Amino acid sequence: MANTLMELRLRYDDFFRVERFNYPERIAAAIDDSIHRSRSNSSKFANATSSLTTPDHPRFRIPLTELRSFDPRLVNSLIRDPLRHLRALEASAHDVAMEERPGYDKHDVKVKVALGGPVASRPMSPRELASGSLRRLVCVEGVAVKVSSIKPKLVKSVHYCPQTNTHESRTYVDATDPQLGLPALDSTGNELPDKRVTITSTAYPTKDKDGNPLETEFGLSVFKDYQTVTLQEMPEKAPMGQLPRSVEMILEHDLVDRMKPGDRVQITGVFRALATASSGQTSTSGVFKTVVLVNDVKILGRDSSGLIFDTEDIR
Repeated sequence: MANTLMELRLRYDDFFRVERFNYPERIAAAIDDSIHRSRSNSSKFANATSSLTTPDHPRFRIPLTELRSFDPRLVNSLIRDPLRHLRALEASAHDVAMEERPGYDKHDVKVKVALGGPVASRPMSPRELASGSLRRLVCVEGVAVKVSSIKPKLVKSVHYCPQTNTHESRTYVDATDPQLGLPALDSTGNELPDKRVTITSTAYPTKDKDGNPLETEFGLSVFKDYQTVTLQEMPEKAPMGQLPRSVEMILEHDLVDRMKPGDRVQITGVFRALATASSGQTSTSGVFKTVVLVNDVKILGRDSSGLIFDTEDIR
């Protein structure tokens, strides 16, 4: 079974080349749709210019049934260690995308992979998420009861020092970063076995190492969309006499604003426990907050019980 990142990339590259799945055209279509959406959004603003427009991350869906028909053991390994396999999947998809649409990544845009569930024989409910599901790929169904506003999250800050006339940058990794805990990558994309991605300090730099003041270059800094959603157990699936349970979802990039309160959704993602500091949990209770890092959103239905229609609306 493949263990290294390069072996996984080669295995997933073979999967993308299978003719009956037609993934090269599906990846190219996802890139074209992303560029079209980006241009449509920029045209809504009169003062926007093409140089300031950054396309969204293209995302295409891979049904797990197709991957399972190609290699069942590979799917089992993906479910047990999803974040490492997603890194290999997206790297292989990027190679295919560069062949189909050369130069699509000129704005640091990389193709994203959405894994279509269900993962097991049936979707889970928030009540069934326990310690045995940590760090595994899960498929959860429920009702979105609380949806936060979309906020920009700092990924990389760029700073300018007027005294030395130089720029410096800093990247930020928190407990919700999908790369956290994975082996670090070198400039060629190969893993460094003796180095891991860890949580970085949240202290914002205001001075350089010599004590010179720094100015933030907001136009050069990199942000990503960030949103949290509370997913509650469906009322009809909750045990009689018990309150529905819920779990918090983390959505980033193009997955934000995909649902609203009352929507019945099927979520595919990674169930993770969050550490609150770079050295781990700050308290000694041993209890960690758990969230689902969302990879795919499927709308099952919308709650229309509160809507009122009259004859004019029907016409």
